Amino acid sequence: MYHCVLMTDNNFNYDSFIRNPSNPIDIGNLSLQDSLFSSKPTFPLPPNSFTISSLNINGLKIHSQNKIEQLHNFFSLKHISFGGVVDTHLHPKQMHFLSKHLSNYTVFSSSLDTSQHVRSSGGVSLFIENSLASHVHTHTFHSSRLLSVDLYFKGNIKLRIFVVYIPPTSDQALRDSTIDLLIQALSDTKRLGFHHTICGDFNMHLDQFYPIFFNQP
Repeated sequence: MYHCVLMTDNNFNYDSFIRNPSNPIDIGNLSLQDSLFSSKPTFPLPPNSFTISSLNINGLKIHSQNKIEQLHNFFSLKHISFGGVVDTHLHPKQMHFLSKHLSNYTVFSSSLDTSQHVRSSGGVSLFIENSLASHVHTHTFHSSRLLSVDLYFKGNIKLRIFVVYIPPTSDQALRDSTIDLLIQALSDTKRLGFHHTICGDFNMHLDQFYPIFFNQP
């Protein structure tokens, strides 16, 4: 399972980026210790910068306490400012209850898809460190798989953070509708002059498709 964070700019071709098929290379053998809780030294962050993460939690109805504890440890270790969590399978009230274990964060969550024909009910959330949560102006759940949160900062700086879960190709119709919704939301975001970031699970290995974006010095 591969998780990605994508920083975007206003010249990015969203349609060609998001609509590519998934990469068959399996990188699921990365250990949890190496991929999440590595203690390797990191470079100091520049002033006024953020740290953003994205995790597919694969449902929180089972082993929820253990997963929330791991999430708390990960956020603390990596000093996460914005933590996107996708495929929670939980309603917003349930996520709010579990988020009490992460007292340094405020959570914003989407609704759930209760349709009987879908394989996954979805559910996406964004955890925002409390010192930054005061800058939240509004949040919108576009669907159970797409959430956006707007933050306003001094100097008329507007930041919109998207959290998205794009279903795998085994559910192509739902995948296509989620992609269409995301592209429309991104178009509106560009028109309104927001800086913006997308985090989530695209169900593709983006570093294999677009090495230029992931291997820059």
